[in-house]
Amino acid sequence: MLIPCLIALLFIHSIVAEVTIKPVSSTGFPPTQVENLLPLANQTHELVKVEEIVLVSQMDNSVLVKVQVDKYGVAQQVAGFQIANSTSGLHGLALSTKNPGMVWLTLEADNKLVLIDPVAASATAAPKVIKEIDVPQLGNGPHYVGEYDTDLWVSLKESNDVLRINHENPTDYNIYKGVARPIFVAQHPINKMFYSSEDTSSKLMKINPATGETTQIDVDASAGTTPVGMVSGPKGIWFTLLGNKTAGTGTFGFIDQYDNIVYHKLTSPLGKDAALLHLKFDVAYETNYKMYLLSSSIINPKVLDMVIKITFDEQWTTIKDEEVIVIPTQQCAAHRLLPTQFNVFATELTSSKLLTVFSP
Repeated sequence: MLIPCLIALLFIHSIVAEVTIKPVSSTGFPPTQVENLLPLANQTHELVKVEEIVLVSQMDNSVLVKVQVDKYGVAQQVAGFQIANSTSGLHGLALSTKNPGMVWLTLEADNKLVLIDPVAASATAAPKVIKEIDVPQLGNGPHYVGEYDTDLWVSLKESNDVLRINHENPTDYNIYKGVARPIFVAQHPINKMFYSSEDTSSKLMKINPATGETTQIDVDASAGTTPVGMVSGPKGIWFTLLGNKTAGTGTFGFIDQYDNIVYHKLTSPLGKDAALLHLKFDVAYETNYKMYLLSSSIINPKVLDMVIKITFDEQWTTIKDEEVIVIPTQQCAAHRLLPTQFNVFATELTSSKLLTVFSP
């Protein structure tokens, strides 16, 4: 529910503490890669971009990092801000379309959804809290959040649920029971159903928001295991397979409007065994047919942390080209991707870095 103005002001002043560090870029690597150093944390997670500021969530200490970047994503100024308490578990970040310029946060341990004004005009200005919403009883552990008009769709990682909640009227909500553990949620662009990746169960949950019906869809074990990254994209839902603690399979999937799944297998020497954690489409994907995959050592330290650029044919059925970019800091448990017009960002979970890959 919307917190009263006075309480909101107290909340802002009590939870936000500025920590400014000098940004330092990696040296000795190809000029098209720069690793921006962030405040030290054990877990650097999600990212979104508002104007010239990249917001990055650090979960173990619940710090929101503001990184002012240049055209190619190289840090010019960096500051970190405590969100709630150090144990609140800041994780998910999502841009708001109903409130342009505002950003939704998930506090996984506090069981809250928070709307903030990141104050993008200045890297060192403290974010302002606009609204906070409690996750309804029985739900626990908000991980991913996405805004769809007046609804938020949220994966509840600890209670194995998916939540739909009206952010203008939080008493209007549904909790959909899943299996372990819902990570991402995405809406199919054609059939308008919602889908969630359930990593440890190696399943996908389909949700019909009109009827409340849910369906569990098995991932083909011959293709791989552990679906994690999931996004809405050309003609359907696209998702990654991370693999297991000993092997990746370099495979990602596509769900059409009838729930038929097509698995795409990478074939390049480095890509064929990649452990794919996340994916995003290029900002110009409608004309260049490109997407990005992130290979991560998050559960298997033997695999390479890589950004992989894929080019499809115009029908989005056949891979035409693979370009593999090995991240300079290996065993960093590469975590999330964010393409922009001029570069691609990737967060490094365990090394407190924000990678930018660009072509000047």
